[in-house]
Amino acid sequence: MQVSVEDLGGLERRLNVQVPAEQIDKEVQNRLQSLTRRVRLDGFRPGKVPLKVVKRMYGPQVRQEVVGDVLQSSFQDALAEQELRPAGRPSGIEPKVVEEGKDLEYSATFEVLPQIDIRDLENIQVERPVAEVTEADVDNMIDTLRKQRTQWNQVERPSQESDRVTVDFEGKLDGEDFPGNQGSDMQVVLGSGRMLPDFEQGLRGVQTGQEAEFDVTFPEDYQAKELAGKTAHFKVQVKAVEESVLPEVDDAFVQSFGVEEGGIEGLRKAVRENMERELKEGIQNAVKRQVMDGLLKANDITVPRVMVQEEIDRLAQQAGFPAEQADAQIQERKSQLFSNEAQRRVALGLLISKLVADNQIKPDQQRVMERLQSIAATYQDTSEVLQWYQQTPHALEGLQALALEDQVVDWLLERAQVSERPSSFEQVMRPASAAAVPSGGADEQLHEGQA
Repeated sequence: MQVSVEDLGGLERRLNVQVPAEQIDKEVQNRLQSLTRRVRLDGFRPGKVPLKVVKRMYGPQVRQEVVGDVLQSSFQDALAEQELRPAGRPSGIEPKVVEEGKDLEYSATFEVLPQIDIRDLENIQVERPVAEVTEADVDNMIDTLRKQRTQWNQVERPSQESDRVTVDFEGKLDGEDFPGNQGSDMQVVLGSGRMLPDFEQGLRGVQTGQEAEFDVTFPEDYQAKELAGKTAHFKVQVKAVEESVLPEVDDAFVQSFGVEEGGIEGLRKAVRENMERELKEGIQNAVKRQVMDGLLKANDITVPRVMVQEEIDRLAQQAGFPAEQADAQIQERKSQLFSNEAQRRVALGLLISKLVADNQIKPDQQRVMERLQSIAATYQDTSEVLQWYQQTPHALEGLQALALEDQVVDWLLERAQVSERPSSFEQVMRPASAAAVPSGGADEQLHEGQA
């Protein structure tokens, strides 16, 4: 077998392979010979069908099977010979010569994993938040729990701040429809900031049964470029105006959270314990985020496009994009939304794998159990959760991967520059985050910063 490699730039390679005709012909002959002992044809005793008859009947099919098998096996052998580590499947295997009696020739184009030399770990800077759960934090969480159980009562007055308005709407841009210009039974809480300011303002002072019209100007940086900076005219039909009513913090409220003893103080104790668990995890996540950012900054590597595209598709599917959707516009949209995060994840995955391999970091089963117990503690029946994880291999493998990642973070922290920063529960748990990913429904067009 003859093998040559072409460097196509970046991480892309083309492997050219030539397999001797004798190797193909020998394997075809062996398989045909085997068929003579198994094939059954009228006029011949079992196992006595002549080779030339079998070759005439099955020769082309057998040769095709042999060529396919040799393509796969020789490709793997060629990779090993050239010490190449492909990042994914070849973008294409192109047969050049497949004629009987001639050497099999083909080329395969693919990306290889990058060569990684991790460096500058001592320059990673981390600020570890220092915070505790205060009584005021518990008060705020109790208020949040009340808001989560808000009841809505319809009112006959004009809408005002904090009311929920339910509408059907239709928008026109220069008298024409545009993507997402219609919706029904959309609920808008005035003052929540979830909608474009002009749309929310247009719903202030409306009443049930009223029709209203107003203009909405889309921001210059709106993600749907065809709408950015333009003004659309909307008509809405107001179907309901409702005001919020928060539940009282009484025994019924307490018991609704599964707290059977201790009354309000029992609820506060349970809330505090949960918040302290969340705060600990939040601090760990903040530290981990900084460590990973520092690792990436110190080690800017080229990542294979094929791996990035796989991660884009995975993130898009998690966000609700249909897996089978191959429309070019949808693919472009997925790339716009997820490309940066996908590249970050792939780069970190490669760097962490390199660190684990170079430093022989092994999974710590104690850490796995600590993570498992932490997850189980958030459920009423912890034993059932523990049993489910232990009986579900892929879920347990996910926990092991997370635990190993935590070990890598600790290993990096030993080499990084770490300082402490006074903080609060709110600051740790509500860091500035990226805008939410839109679901693609009609009403999403009007959400601030979404398209």
